[in-house]
Amino acid sequence: MSDQMLTVATLNLQDGRELQALPELLAQIDTPVDLLFFQEGKRYDADGQFLRYRAEELLGDLGLRSYLTPSQRGSLHELVFARWPRLRPRRHYKPGIPGVFHDQHGIMQFTAPGLDRVLVARSFQWAHWNGDVRLDEAQKLTRYAAPEFASVFAGDFNSLWPDCPGHTEFEPDWQELPPHKRTHKTLPPGIRPNGRLLSDRRALTLWAEAGFISAACLAGDMTVTVNDHVDYGQGAHIDHIVTSPWLAQAIDPDSYRVHVSDLGNRTSDHRLVSVRLHLDRLD
Repeated sequence: MSDQMLTVATLNLQDGRELQALPELLAQIDTPVDLLFFQEGKRYDADGQFLRYRAEELLGDLGLRSYLTPSQRGSLHELVFARWPRLRPRRHYKPGIPGVFHDQHGIMQFTAPGLDRVLVARSFQWAHWNGDVRLDEAQKLTRYAAPEFASVFAGDFNSLWPDCPGHTEFEPDWQELPPHKRTHKTLPPGIRPNGRLLSDRRALTLWAEAGFISAACLAGDMTVTVNDHVDYGQGAHIDHIVTSPWLAQAIDPDSYRVHVSDLGNRTSDHRLVSVRLHLDRLD
């Protein structure tokens, strides 16, 4: 493994269960993971953070240390696992601490070999029930797409990326869902074209317009990132790895993978996603 390469992955492990499967899940990636964005760490803050440290113990052979950002909506927390000592934390902004602003919640900064600036990272799980909430979250974070930032964001965004040049993303048939679920990821009444149920891509379209780059888009791979039973078979590509424009130079499109496996089907409703960054490609 080159000192100039970082392997990045994101995993929503349903309710944080099936922890014992973590090493085998990550073994699907052909290079050791340096940065794992993890969602749904349910009650990982409880009982002295026992589950958080159990996950870290299971990933001990990979040298991954955990950093937990408390959820502001309940007990499903976001975590980042980073390989020590390759990635050394400089800052971790947690909500609820005085002096932490709305656009800093969950933001981490690491030093990394091959980078002349800090690596900015955050794990995400955006609201599944409302596109306006997701849009509000997106608007708070556009500054991390500025030219001076080396930003990598990943997680379960509950939203589709806008169609990329040369390929069109799978558009679920939301009408196949029962009425109480159809509105979660679709445009709200009043802005639907001809009244049709279409995916609400406003939040990630805003990010794309701000300059963020989707690894999947560069790879031309819009494989659905949830398992077949999710959303009555109408699951979408909603787990993303995105970077700021400067860091996007390092993305290796050929390394991008949505990992589809029997193990993944058994342990979660979301699929593991990974990509490699070659830092020696940066200007």
